Formats: sequence, C-alpha cells, structure tokens
Amino acid sequence: MDSFREADESCRELHTLLAQWKKLTLTENELIQSNDWNALEQLQSKKSLLQQSIEKLEEEFSQSALIPEERKVQERKRLKQLATELLLLEKKNEAILSERIAEADRELKNSNKTIQSLRHVQKAYGTGKSFFWQAYS
Repeated sequence: MDSFREADESCRELHTLLAQWKKLTLTENELIQSNDWNALEQLQSKKSLLQQSIEKLEEEFSQSALIPEERKVQERKRLKQLATELLLLEKKNEAILSERIAEADRELKNSNKTIQSLRHVQKAYGTGKSFFWQAYS
C-alpha cells in the first residue's frame, strides 16, 4: 500500500471513529436530559471502547513512517478541529450532568428532612402516653 493510500485509509477510519464518538455524545446528551442513567452507563462503556480504538489508530497514524510528515500535519489540524467540537459537546454534557447531580442531591436532602420529621411525629404516637380521650374507648 502506498503512503498516500495508507494515509487516506487511516484518516478516513479516524474520521469515522470520531463521527461515532460525536453520535454517542449527542445520544449521551439525550439520555442525561431524560434521566436514563442505566442507558447512560451502557453508552459510557461503548465510548470507553471507542476511545481505545481511536487512541490506537491515532498512534499508528502518528508512528507510520510511510505517511509523509506534511500529510500528518494537515490531518492533525483537521483532527484538532473535530476534537475541539467534540470537547465542547462533552463539556456541555458534563455541565448538564453536574446540574442533575446537584438537583438529585437537593432532593435527597429534602427527603432526609422529611424522613426525620416523620420519625419525630412517629415518636409522638409511639411514646405510650395515654391521652384523656383513650379512657372513653
């Protein structure tokens, strides 16, 4: 395989993997918005595997002696643009997720306060005190 064909194939494959990453990141956003945490966890696993593939392919591309250095520089610029776009999407998801975590934390604190109040009320009923109207029962 000549160096240009290898470069084209490697670049196409990298672009394909990065496009898959973008699709998964957009799906991730939808899952966060809909609070679908189980599906989000599964998607994170897919992204982890995809990340390994991307890193491996990028390493092969960078280390290839058959690809001219000027071609590598051009492709790195394109890949950097894609990576910047993906980073923005990831940061957006992270911000939304942080907001959801804070929201869940507030709800948990409110639930804990409610439970504590209910326990105090329950103690009032369970103290064994006799109220004057119990004499009439």
